[in-house]
Amino acid sequence: MKSLVYSLIWTILFVIFGLYINSEISAFTDVYNSKADIIESYIRNDNWDDAKNELDDYHKNFHKDKGAWYKLLNHDYFDNVCLCLDILDGSIISKDKSMALEQVYRIKSTLDNILESEKCDLNHIF
Repeated sequence: MKSLVYSLIWTILFVIFGLYINSEISAFTDVYNSKADIIESYIRNDNWDDAKNELDDYHKNFHKDKGAWYKLLNHDYFDNVCLCLDILDGSIISKDKSMALEQVYRIKSTLDNILESEKCDLNHIF
């Protein structure tokens, strides 16, 4: 009987932890997707200086915030975002609009993949 109670407690804790992670990673990706939208609008309007400043803030904050998630989630996604940020930085410096917009799209797509891969729903259980 004791082992049944312990099993139920651990199961409930796992579910609660999974829902918590789902909520937090959703907030994390929403913040960085909205910041990527701002960078994208600067690029579309050929406002390269503001795009560069916003990207520098994005890059610094992303590296600071990814620390805990990097250990808990698939770190390949975070490595891809960092790679895209570096390419985007070069694209903004060289004022290559098409490459910059492509990298913003790849960043947003990778952030969506992080969220999708960690969702707690029936599609990921069965």
